[in-house]
Amino acid sequence: MATTLNPTPAAFCLSSMLPDLRWSTDHAEVRVRLYYQHPAEILIDTTLTAANGFVKLYETRELIERYMRHNGLARAYPINIQHLVEDNGNYWQGDGALTVLFCEKNLSLPNNSPSEWMERNFLSTISVKPLPSIDEAVEQLFFVQPQGTPPNPSLHVSYINDDGNVETSDILLSASYNPSATNLFVCEFSVNSLLAQLTDAVAIVGVTVSVGNRHMEYYRPARPEHVAFRFLNAFNVMESAYLNAIVNRKTDDGRKLANVSGSLAHYDRKPVTEYEVETSPLSFEEASWIDQLITSPEVTLLDGTSVIITDGTAECHNDNSELNKAKFTYKELDQRHTITTAQQAANIFTVPPHSYQFN
Repeated sequence: MATTLNPTPAAFCLSSMLPDLRWSTDHAEVRVRLYYQHPAEILIDTTLTAANGFVKLYETRELIERYMRHNGLARAYPINIQHLVEDNGNYWQGDGALTVLFCEKNLSLPNNSPSEWMERNFLSTISVKPLPSIDEAVEQLFFVQPQGTPPNPSLHVSYINDDGNVETSDILLSASYNPSATNLFVCEFSVNSLLAQLTDAVAIVGVTVSVGNRHMEYYRPARPEHVAFRFLNAFNVMESAYLNAIVNRKTDDGRKLANVSGSLAHYDRKPVTEYEVETSPLSFEEASWIDQLITSPEVTLLDGTSVIITDGTAECHNDNSELNKAKFTYKELDQRHTITTAQQAANIFTVPPHSYQFN
């Protein structure tokens, strides 16, 4: 009896859909390996002992996801599956090649087709987001184009003109190729870049980004965000989150006291600053999406400051009397935390001849 991989996994799949690999065999041992071809790198090479005519490689999903996380891959192709048995000498038998799209969540897919989902969605599980209040902030949208060159992203922009009226305009962007993974592209824009192209625009009201059948909508919220993050999402790409929230900063000076020659003195000072965040009410889609921020392995503030989320909850309700909210706590990795100093405005307290009265 030949050694055969059974069942054979789908040639293209989400990492969350990867099954454990099982071979039927009449050998006592089978050597199996998985390797990534570009660049050539072995993920695992191990010898499995047969039981009841089968060998099985467990935790295939975890193995491939760990490799993709470590190497910053959103899409890996090809991952080759091979086996080797005694009577074949050093000749490896091929069992197929996988194309894997990183996804640590179980997605409900139309027609159970990852390809169809990929052609209709950006690498995000949210479809409507607020525009950042910081006009210089660059918003990035990642997507995978299975074959060929993707269509140019188009932006449908609603804005207020010089006369105070709302107008709309279409702007074409280019999608840049991201070398971290085959066929991974990114389109990006900022409010400032849009204002530069719309000479009569005073403020941007909303933006719809489209690439083929993929769409993402942005709206101008009634209030600017209080805190903003960049985080590694469920597809292993960076995504932004602009949150209206109550932010409570706490500093705990974990110092100790000692009696030194009859006087008290501090020692072993370990001040720790943490920020407690409670969001304003969220839509069901936002509340379901924000758990990716809370559980993300890599989070930064918009200015690039690295932070770690120590605990958090995202609550979703179907009760009309309850609001969806998220609560979490974060700390800066560098505990010499950044202090923001505001530029003092010129006024009667600082401008002569009155300033001397307040010095």
